[in-house]
Parts: sequence; C-alpha cells; structure tokens
Amino acid sequence: MLPSQAVRKEMRTTAGADLVWEAWTDPDRLSQWFCDQATGWPGVGGTLNMTWERFGFTVHYDVAEMEGRKRMVLKSWIPGVGTQSLELEIRRRAPYTILQLVESSPPGKIPESESGVESGWEMALAILRHYLENYYGQDRSSFFAMLPAEFTYEGLMPFFTRPEKLELWLTRPGSVTEMGSAGEPFRCILDSGETMSGTVLAVTRHEVLLGWDEIRGFLELKSFPTGPGTRALCLRGSGYGLSADRAAQIEQSLKEALVRLFAALARSYR
Repeated sequence: MLPSQAVRKEMRTTAGADLVWEAWTDPDRLSQWFCDQATGWPGVGGTLNMTWERFGFTVHYDVAEMEGRKRMVLKSWIPGVGTQSLELEIRRRAPYTILQLVESSPPGKIPESESGVESGWEMALAILRHYLENYYGQDRSSFFAMLPAEFTYEGLMPFFTRPEKLELWLTRPGSVTEMGSAGEPFRCILDSGETMSGTVLAVTRHEVLLGWDEIRGFLELKSFPTGPGTRALCLRGSGYGLSADRAAQIEQSLKEALVRLFAALARSYR
C-alpha cells in the first residue's frame, strides 16, 4: 500500500479551548467561519455535512473518533481522491490554545506544492483565529468572485502584495503600501473608493488573507488548481453583521476587480 500524503498545520489563539472545540463541532459555528452551511451530529458514528455553496460542493465528514473535547478524527470519501482523514487535536498552553491539524489522503497525482491544500489550510486556520478572537458567535454575510485564468503562482504573487501591481486592479494609485508579513498593519483605498484597513492575517506561497476592519471581517486573495493544467483566481470574504445588500455591492466591485486582474496578468505574460 502506498503511503498517504499529509498536511500538518498548527494554530495558536488566545481564545479558550472550549471555543475552539465548538468552532469545529457546532454546525452553527462552522458556518460562521469555515463553510457556508453545516448540518449533522458531531458525535462518534455521526456525520458533519459541510457545504460550500459558491464552489458547488458538499463534503460529508464521518466522525470516526472523539476524545472528550480535545481530539476528533473525521473521515470523508472524496471522488477521484479516495478516503481522506482530518485529525484535530486541541491543547492548552497558557496563554494560548493550540490546535494541531493533520489532513491525510492517498498520494495525489500532482505535487502538494501545486495542489493548493497546504495554502488552503493555512488560510482557513488564520480565518478561524480571526473569528475566535474578534467575532465568535456572530453571523456573517459573504461575497465571492471567481475567474479561470492562466498564471504561475510566482507570477501572481506580486499582484497580491506589491503596490504597483495592486494599483493595476484593486487599489487606487498611491493609496497602499506593500502587503507585508502576517501580523503587520495595512491600509488602502479600493478602486471603488472605499477604505480597506486592518491586519495582514496570512501570506502563503500563492494566497493572501487580509483583515478588513471597516466591514468587521476579512478578504481572501486566492488562487488554486481547478483541474489538470487549469487554475482559477478567487476573491472571497465575509463581514460580521454586514447587510446582504452591502455584501452584494462588495461582490460586484470584486467581480470587476477580478476582470482587471485577469487582464493585467495576461499583459504581464506577453
């Protein structure tokens, strides 16, 4: 039998261990930071069904193991991939709660560096920490824009981090400094005229997560494979307490920004 491939991630938060546990096991909490909708029973023998409506898929996680409120193993069958295992372990080391996550799956046909899984979990756990420490228990309104495109991760990242590249598609000229490392503050004026400021929450090999204080939420600058030899650009985010109408306005402006990013990338590869 071929060995599985695993992604291991760790998150530290000032939130209590019980809050971290509930964020992963309570369907209402899961929909406030991870998926769009969650249903099911979080006990051994039960199933947690997590739906990402805008991506158009649902993952059915069977609860295989559970130890108190500190460890849980979820298993799911992913078409074209096989059985996938997600192990979550929570421990307290004052002043932090530490979450360790291990996702194991059969060996893939493409290198992990190209699959987007590692970056995806890094972004997700940064969102979880932001939610736990600022907006726990609050409902959100989300916005989403996605577009297939041809690009390399190396060629894309300057458009997510460099001022002169961000000005080509997202921000007004002279309004933004370089997006630094996670934990650093930032401020910019979007092409739509609204201000976005906060903290850089995560920077991976090909994605960036920004806390957006003005809407009490966040914005993801995402990229990932959609199939053999194909990739997509995605702008996705949420605001806690944000009205549906306001979320729709932001979504429309981000769709327009994504078209500009597509054009800027195309010009850069000529």
